[in-house]
Amino acid sequence: MPPVRAEYADPNATPNENFVDYVDAALRAVAQSLLESPAAAEAGLVQGGEPAAAAEALAYLRDRVGVPRDMPHRSAQLLRAHLNHIIDALEKQA
Repeated sequence: MPPVRAEYADPNATPNENFVDYVDAALRAVAQSLLESPAAAEAGLVQGGEPAAAAEALAYLRDRVGVPRDMPHRSAQLLRAHLNHIIDALEKQA
């Protein structure tokens, strides 16, 4: 594919597969935070690994949730709040 101007929407970008497990665990923590409580999710975060990389991936997601394309405004606010909570917890680990 030809190069694109939108760096974060680049179809030629390749993911760093080294961080898949850490990002997966962080996304699961966000889901747990939404379903149960932020405290339960933070307590369940895996210690060690690559917290900085997982926090960066969550921040990338947080900054690119489209309203109303992806979800209603209130839903996006809640998702971003829970993403921020887990990002803060991960940054404390880094």
